[in-house]
Amino acid sequence: MLCELYVENFAIIGQMRLQLGQGLNALTGETGAGKSLVIDAVALLIGGRGNDGFIRSGFERCVIEGVFSHPFSSELEKALQDMGLIADDENDTLILSRELIRGGRGQCRANGRNLTLGQLRLLGRLLLNIHGQMEHMLLLEEEQQLRLLDSYGGFALLQIKEQVGKAYAQMREKQKLYDDYEQHKSARQERMALLVCEIAELEKAALKPNEEEELRRESQRLTYAEKLLALAADARHELSGASGASEALSGAVAALMQIVRLDGQAQALFERLESLYYETEDASRELDNYAASIGTDAYRLDELENRLALLGRLKKKYGGESAQLLKYLEKVRSELNTLDEADFSGGKTKQALEEAEVAYTLATEQLSAKRLAAATRLSAAITDELQLLCMRQASFRVDLPADNPSAVGKEKALFMISTNEGEEFRPVAKIASGGELSRIVLAMKVILAQLDSVPTLVFDEVDSGLGGNALNAVAQRLAYVGQSTQAIMVTHAPVMAAAADRQLHVSKHFAEGRTEITVYELNGEERVGEIARMIAGDNISETTRSQARELLIRY
Repeated sequence: MLCELYVENFAIIGQMRLQLGQGLNALTGETGAGKSLVIDAVALLIGGRGNDGFIRSGFERCVIEGVFSHPFSSELEKALQDMGLIADDENDTLILSRELIRGGRGQCRANGRNLTLGQLRLLGRLLLNIHGQMEHMLLLEEEQQLRLLDSYGGFALLQIKEQVGKAYAQMREKQKLYDDYEQHKSARQERMALLVCEIAELEKAALKPNEEEELRRESQRLTYAEKLLALAADARHELSGASGASEALSGAVAALMQIVRLDGQAQALFERLESLYYETEDASRELDNYAASIGTDAYRLDELENRLALLGRLKKKYGGESAQLLKYLEKVRSELNTLDEADFSGGKTKQALEEAEVAYTLATEQLSAKRLAAATRLSAAITDELQLLCMRQASFRVDLPADNPSAVGKEKALFMISTNEGEEFRPVAKIASGGELSRIVLAMKVILAQLDSVPTLVFDEVDSGLGGNALNAVAQRLAYVGQSTQAIMVTHAPVMAAAADRQLHVSKHFAEGRTEITVYELNGEERVGEIARMIAGDNISETTRSQARELLIRY
C-alpha cells in the first residue's frame, strides 16, 4: 500500500507531502488545480518516462519518493530478494525514490540503494497500477490476462500449471540433447571414420615401446658389419696371435712363477699378471663370440630400414616416439568408444524426447480443460458485474486462442467484450470508449480484486463520460474494490468523492511570485463544503450542503 508520497520541484509542485490510507482515496479540486500532476508524479515514481520538462523551472533536479507498507505480494518479495533488497524491518516499509537531474541521467533507489530504471519499473508494476482515461492497465495486458485467469481457476488449476512447467522444462532438455545429437551427427560420423583409419594404421604397425632405438642399433651393426668383423679380427690377432699379448703375458707369468719360488715378495705381482693373462684369454674368446654375432644379412637390413621408415612416417603424422604413439593409440580408441556410444544413444535420445513430448501434451490437455472451465465461470461473473455497472447489453468472454507451446501451456487468454447486443466481440484493450473501458476494468477489478497481487490501484478520472445511474454504480463498485485493495482516484463527480473513505483536496495558489500546489485531507464540514462545490460550483447553498451530507451518509 502507498502510505505516503513526497514530491519536490516537480512541474509546478514546489514541495508536497501526501498521506494516503487504506480503502478508497479521492483526489478532488478545481479543474486545472493539479490533480493529474499528482498521478504523473506517481507514474514517474514507478518507472515512467522522465525528461527535463518535469523539473520545476529554476531548479536543477526534482525528487519523488513513495513509502509503501506491508503486506507485500510473494512476487514482490521474490523480486526484492533477487535484487538483494529487503524492506525496512524496523518500519516494515519499502521506500522508492526517483530523482531527475537536468541534463543528466537521474537516479533510482529502493531503501537508499541504487537501482536501474528497469529494476524500478519491475518493483513499481508489482506495487502500483495506474489506469488513465485511455491507458491500458496491467491487467489489460495479454500476458497478465492468462495469469489472472489461472489465479481465478484456483489451486487445482495452478497445480496442473506447475506440472506443465516441469514437463516443458523436461521436454526442452530432451529436445536440446536430441538437437545436439542431430547437429553433430555428420561431424561425429566423419570423426569416427577417421579414428577407425588411424586405429587400423597404428594397430597394423604393431608398435612396441622404445622400438626405434633397438632398430637403429641393429641397423647400424648390419650397415658396418664387414668393418666390425675386420676390427674384431685385428683385436683377436693382437690378443691371441703369434707374438700377441696373450703369448707375452704367458711368458711373463712363467718367469714370475720362478721368481716367487725364490722370493715370496713377488707373489702379489705374479697374481696380477696371472689375472691379466686369464682376462686376456677371456677377452679373446668374447671377441670370437662378438664376431660370430655380427650378421651380414642384406635382407634383414632392408627390413630394418623399411621398419624405421614406417615409424618415421607415423611419427611425422601423429607426433612422438613409439611410446607416445602407443599412448595416442589408446586415446583414439577411447574417443572412438565414446563417439560410438553417443551414436548408439541417438535412438534412446529420440525416444526420451518423444516420451517427454507425450507427458507435456497430456499435462497441457488437462490444463486447457481447467482453463476452459475457469474461462466460462469468469466470463459469466464479469458479464454480471457489467450489468451492475449499467452496461446491460454488454457481454464479456474469455477466449483461449492457441499459442506456441511454452512453460505455461499451449494457449493464451484474451479478454473479449461486446458492448452492445449484436456487436462482434473485440479485445478489451482495444475498446474505443473511455467510459466503457473504465467500467470494464472496474468490473474485472471487482471480480479479481482478491487475486491480483498489485496492492494499489490508481484511477485517473475513471468517471469521465459517465452520469446518472452509471456514475452511481461505478461509485458503489469502487467503494467495494476499496474494501480489499487500496484505490486512489481523481474525480470531479460528487458521488464518487462521497463514496471514498477519505478525500484529499488539491488546490493551486500564487505565493512569493510562483504558482504552488498544495494537498490536504478534508474532514467534517470541509469535506461537506468541497462536495457541495462539486455539486453546484461557487453557488453553494444550504440545499447543496444538505445534498452533500446526504451523499456522505449514503456511502
